[in-house]
Amino acid sequence: MKRASRIAECLVLGWLILTSSLVGQVEHAPTVAQCQADQRLWMSKLEGDNPSALPEYSVLGKWGHEMRDCQEVDPDNKLTYYNTQEEVNDAQYMRMMHFIVRHDMWQKFLDEDAAGKR
Repeated sequence: MKRASRIAECLVLGWLILTSSLVGQVEHAPTVAQCQADQRLWMSKLEGDNPSALPEYSVLGKWGHEMRDCQEVDPDNKLTYYNTQEEVNDAQYMRMMHFIVRHDMWQKFLDEDAAGKR
């Protein structure tokens, strides 16, 4: 009887772990209020004078994805979200370019590109 109880406990615990991890993976569309608030906050940071104060590259990517989603959630402000998404893309692009230049990889890129390595 104790063994059956122990097996049941393990099954319930496994089910709880599985369902909690699946629930954590579900992404919901942002609300209009969240979209508008995030857009204003992020745009103020993107337009700031200190690009190194921006979050890491992957976080910027999440900002861009949210702004893309917001275009569907709040179509009246689609252009505003698109503009913010493009500012995020520009920030990411500049970060990559700075990396390439900082590590003297620009000429290697140009040489490989000219050789057809795309």
